[in-house]
Amino acid sequence: MTAVVIFHKTIEEMTMTLEQHIEELRAELRNAVDAGERREIKVELETARAELARRLAEEELP
Repeated sequence: MTAVVIFHKTIEEMTMTLEQHIEELRAELRNAVDAGERREIKVELETARAELARRLAEEELP
Protein backbone atom coordinates (compact mmCIF):
# COMPACT_ATOMS: atom_id res chain seq x y z
CA MET A 1 0.00 0.00 0.00
CA THR A 2 1.28 3.48 -0.88
CA ALA A 3 1.23 6.23 1.70
CA VAL A 4 -0.62 9.37 0.73
CA VAL A 5 0.48 12.73 2.05
CA ILE A 6 -1.93 15.63 1.90
CA PHE A 7 -0.61 19.13 2.33
CA HIS A 8 -3.04 21.70 3.62
CA LYS A 9 -2.16 25.35 3.64
CA THR A 10 -4.42 28.23 4.38
CA ILE A 11 -4.78 31.14 1.97
CA GLU A 12 -2.87 33.26 4.49
CA GLU A 13 0.08 30.83 4.50
CA MET A 14 0.16 30.63 0.70
CA THR A 15 -0.07 34.41 0.42
CA MET A 16 2.78 34.89 2.88
CA THR A 17 4.92 32.39 0.99
CA LEU A 18 4.12 34.21 -2.27
CA GLU A 19 4.97 37.56 -0.67
CA GLN A 20 8.32 36.12 0.43
CA HIS A 21 8.93 34.84 -3.10
CA ILE A 22 8.19 38.32 -4.48
CA GLU A 23 10.69 39.87 -2.06
CA GLU A 24 13.32 37.33 -3.10
CA LEU A 25 12.70 38.10 -6.77
CA ARG A 26 13.01 41.83 -6.09
CA ALA A 27 16.37 41.21 -4.40
CA GLU A 28 17.52 39.05 -7.33
CA LEU A 29 16.46 41.77 -9.76
CA ARG A 30 18.48 44.39 -7.85
CA ASN A 31 21.59 42.21 -8.10
CA ALA A 32 21.19 40.89 -11.66
CA VAL A 33 23.66 42.35 -14.12
CA ASP A 34 22.87 40.25 -17.20
CA ALA A 35 20.07 41.72 -19.35
CA GLY A 36 18.63 38.29 -20.17
CA GLU A 37 18.53 37.31 -16.52
CA ARG A 38 16.86 40.62 -15.62
CA ARG A 39 14.15 40.00 -18.24
CA GLU A 40 13.48 36.51 -16.87
CA ILE A 41 13.26 37.77 -13.31
CA LYS A 42 10.94 40.61 -14.34
CA VAL A 43 8.57 38.15 -16.02
CA GLU A 44 8.56 35.87 -12.98
CA LEU A 45 8.06 38.87 -10.68
CA GLU A 46 5.09 40.16 -12.66
CA THR A 47 3.57 36.67 -12.69
CA ALA A 48 3.98 36.38 -8.92
CA ARG A 49 2.48 39.84 -8.36
CA ALA A 50 -0.52 38.96 -10.53
CA GLU A 51 -1.03 35.73 -8.58
CA LEU A 52 -0.84 37.61 -5.28
CA ALA A 53 -3.43 40.11 -6.51
CA ARG A 54 -5.69 37.24 -7.57
CA ARG A 55 -5.39 35.54 -4.18
CA LEU A 56 -6.06 38.75 -2.29
CA ALA A 57 -9.13 39.42 -4.44
CA GLU A 58 -10.32 35.87 -3.70
CA GLU A 59 -10.09 36.56 0.03
CA GLU A 60 -12.36 39.58 -0.33
CA LEU A 61 -15.16 37.62 -1.97
CA PRO A 62 -18.15 36.96 0.31
